[in-house]
Amino acid sequence: MTHLIKRAAAYTIDCLLCYSVIMLIVQWAILSNIRESIGITDAWFEDSWHVQLYVLTTISLPVWWYFTYFDSHKTRGTFGKRLLKLNLVDQSGVRIPQAKSLMRTFLKLGPWEIAHVGVIFPVPLYFTDEPEIRLLTLLGISLFTIWVLSILANTKQQSLYDKLLGTQVLEQRD
Repeated sequence: MTHLIKRAAAYTIDCLLCYSVIMLIVQWAILSNIRESIGITDAWFEDSWHVQLYVLTTISLPVWWYFTYFDSHKTRGTFGKRLLKLNLVDQSGVRIPQAKSLMRTFLKLGPWEIAHVGVIFPVPLYFTDEPEIRLLTLLGISLFTIWVLSILANTKQQSLYDKLLGTQVLEQRD
């Protein structure tokens, strides 16, 4: 259970870091000031495809890059993992290549992307008079829950996506 808590704390640190950079700097400080000059108005956001494109390019892809790059970096982990002395390695105990890190990020953050689609389609939830719980949002949350519970159910404390890819998050040895 301690391992799961450390992993959850590392993930929380990474999410807060990404949120700080992407939402506060990119979204608020930069894009909010130039949005309308590049044709992105409030009315533009009423179209689900526009919202999906915006979320994908300004939030998802930068976050995916962060996890993919740092998990395959020579330090073998994101800032959160390094702060909590965790390493991401393959079955041989060495850092994973970037292609495997991308696949791991795809599986790890896939539930998040599914939930995004659920909130955005068929009409962005923000623009509905009576918001309802949507199936894809529930599916995303359910998959995320499965990823977390799979760490507890596995003797090596691997998530399901780590087991599928032959990767593991280990405590650093000093």
